[in-house]
Amino acid sequence: MARSVARDRGETPVGAGGRTSCAVAGRASAADAERLRVARAVAVLGAAAGVGRVAALLNTELDETRAVVTELAAAGLIVGECRPHPELAAPVLRDLPDEDRRALHTGAAELLFREGLPAATVARHLVEAGDARGSWAAQVLLEVADRAFDADELGSAGTYLELAYRASRRADERAAIATRLVAVDWRINPSCRTRNFGRLKAALRTGRVPYPELPMTVLQMLWHGHVLHADHALAQLRRSGDPAAADRVEFVGAWLRYTHPVQAQRHPWLARARPGPESPSPDRDSPHRQAAALLAGLWAQRSPAETAAAAQRILAHHRLTPATVEVLVAAVDCLLHTDRLDAADAWCTALLAEATARRAPTWQALFASARAETLLRKGNPVEAGGHALAALNLLPAEQLGVWLGRAVAVLVRALTAQGRHAEAAAQLERPMPRAMFESRFALGYLRACGEHCLATGRPEEALRHFRRCGRLMDEWGMDFAWLAPWRNDLAAAGLVSGQQRQVRNLVSRHLDLIGGAEQHHTGGVSLRLLAATSDPLRRVTLLRRSAALARSGGDELELATVLADLGNAYRALGEADRARPPLREAARLAETCGAEPLLARLQVDPVPAARETLGDNGFDALSPAERRVAELAALGQRNRDIADALNITISTVEQHLTRVYRKLAVARRTELRFALASRTETSARTAAG
Repeated sequence: MARSVARDRGETPVGAGGRTSCAVAGRASAADAERLRVARAVAVLGAAAGVGRVAALLNTELDETRAVVTELAAAGLIVGECRPHPELAAPVLRDLPDEDRRALHTGAAELLFREGLPAATVARHLVEAGDARGSWAAQVLLEVADRAFDADELGSAGTYLELAYRASRRADERAAIATRLVAVDWRINPSCRTRNFGRLKAALRTGRVPYPELPMTVLQMLWHGHVLHADHALAQLRRSGDPAAADRVEFVGAWLRYTHPVQAQRHPWLARARPGPESPSPDRDSPHRQAAALLAGLWAQRSPAETAAAAQRILAHHRLTPATVEVLVAAVDCLLHTDRLDAADAWCTALLAEATARRAPTWQALFASARAETLLRKGNPVEAGGHALAALNLLPAEQLGVWLGRAVAVLVRALTAQGRHAEAAAQLERPMPRAMFESRFALGYLRACGEHCLATGRPEEALRHFRRCGRLMDEWGMDFAWLAPWRNDLAAAGLVSGQQRQVRNLVSRHLDLIGGAEQHHTGGVSLRLLAATSDPLRRVTLLRRSAALARSGGDELELATVLADLGNAYRALGEADRARPPLREAARLAETCGAEPLLARLQVDPVPAARETLGDNGFDALSPAERRVAELAALGQRNRDIADALNITISTVEQHLTRVYRKLAVARRTELRFALASRTETSARTAAG
């Protein structure tokens, strides 16, 4: 009766009608879920989407998927045949659980790989999935990593390689990937404490580093003084010789003799590493073969003109790449060794600009150091110090490895030439890697120590440093004037100690070794030192020859020093009129060079502007608050500790430090102690005055 009444009123009976409503609602919910599922698959596939691919990705029937795609197209979620609407793709994926999203991208990668789509398209899904499995995935990722690396997209290359490393299940392949990961890191972070460097060392210990990568691995290990690992790599090179890579092995042998002589002596077989008569000859245009011949020419006393021409050819014909960095550094160094200072400066400037444009701080540090040494040789200590400081600020000191010695040596010598002895002393307090003293960089560092001691009235200490430099050169079989004129340095210290006979012997020996004063720029220095031990008339003759050599060599600071001595020599002869021109020119050059000690000798007030390049007046530009923050930061305190000590916020500390870094021309907290050393020196001078 109740049911008939309900039917008469047009109402749905509760029992049957309730079950029908639930069924309809369930079908509607299932349809919506399926539409959302298809929409998400289309959004994940992106430009590669198609009805067939969506069906394959979701493992559904093609006709059913096509019907859903048609509905989505009618709703505006899909455009064209089967493409996600650009404004609706992100909202569709927003609420997708991470696990489901990764599964969709993993499935899309496998699907697209099977269909032969480009590696870049497949790799994008592997990156989105954040994981990869199988050798196919590793090969795809390695292919796109190579392209990214060649395009200087180091972040992307590192991401692809890391995924490839995790995807691979073969130990040999993982070792090869580790070498490439280190190559990516090396341009921006040449640290020995990274996970990738640890992987490389492990691969080296197990003998799995691919043969073509062993030469570079040797150089990377020696960069940080890992001698035993370098020995492992060299032993593997010797056992598994590949004639096709003979040019790189030959370069490693030449480079070790030039930069790591102790290691070269431990592996004399490298000097005999040449392709056999029946082996395929290496490419004569190979940069490594050319650089090996270039460095070998230095030991064979090849003429400077030939050496310079060979260096110019290498620099002109080979671009900057991870494989040619050391090659180009060697070529620039050979221009320096042959006194082609303008050419060396031009190439350093060009290579430094390219390294900067390609965002490679490691390369920047190498060429900034080389340019700093070039500028110092040209008698420009202010700019030389600026470039050396820039090299030190580009990377943390520990990441520079043995190359730290080159930048610090140039900076110390530049500061000493400017009379900034407290700052030079602060730089010499830096802890140096032990391995640096088994590399050629030890020679420049010891010379810098000796020059600083000599300038600060400690000739006996200077003699000790210079003798150690000469002893190392003799032990290494590298006693060449073009590398380090240690006999001239000893003679300069001997002059201060009053050892005139020894000075004459050292200078004469140096001149004999270089084949005469005109054969090398150090010959002019020898003449100047010899003049100091001669009678007044001969002194003038020697100094005039020395001045002519300094002028032709382009060393303005040396020229100023010689002219000052020449003016004093004329005065000693009572020829005041002839003394004035060289003394005036000496004063002008000394002002240009910022050489305050020489200006003091000439009784000329220094020009303050000459010292702005290194930012030593930057401390005066700091506000009182910035000074307090800088001093605490230089002591190693954290931002939170500084904020508590000064009762300010951490944000305020960070703002103060940003301004301090800019004003003092430093890039990181660890450099503050050295930058603030100028304040100590200035205060000491004021107190003394």
